[in-house]
Amino acid sequence: MKSVGSLGGGASERARNRERVELMQLVAFGVAQGEYAVDIMRIKEIINPVPVTPMPKAPAFIEGVIELRGAILPVIDVRKRFDLAAGAITRATKFLIVAVDVGAARIIVGLIVDRVSEPLRVPRADIKPAPALSTSERAFFTGVVHHHGKMMMVLDPDALLTIAEKQALSGMRSAGG
Repeated sequence: MKSVGSLGGGASERARNRERVELMQLVAFGVAQGEYAVDIMRIKEIINPVPVTPMPKAPAFIEGVIELRGAILPVIDVRKRFDLAAGAITRATKFLIVAVDVGAARIIVGLIVDRVSEPLRVPRADIKPAPALSTSERAFFTGVVHHHGKMMMVLDPDALLTIAEKQALSGMRSAGG
């Protein structure tokens, strides 16, 4: 009987060890031929495309602004931000509504992506650091994850905008709101 008790203790220890695996929830999406993911906690919602009002003098990757439930949100074309050819809006195109840190505050922006694939649950340890392949100081990605035969770059929404761009968009938001 004593050995059964120790087996039970071992089983509960294994269960506790499994629980210690910290899972990260990501949403997979595609831009051109690339596969990417973003932390689900940064996504406010995923919507179908809505009409975008252009903003004169905005950087080329800023498509313009949209109104979402009374809030005016800037919209970033991820293809253009990644220096890829512009793509047409299709039935698969989605807008990811995400939070971007601006100092101590956050602004909400829309990201135009070609498709949204699936939510993922991956062990945090499976997310490897992104290689420093760019010669610029701008690194859009926090890591790389291999999931179901695909390599996905994990996007850092905060890195999509420079400090000056964040300040400009933050000023637009406070002036309009």
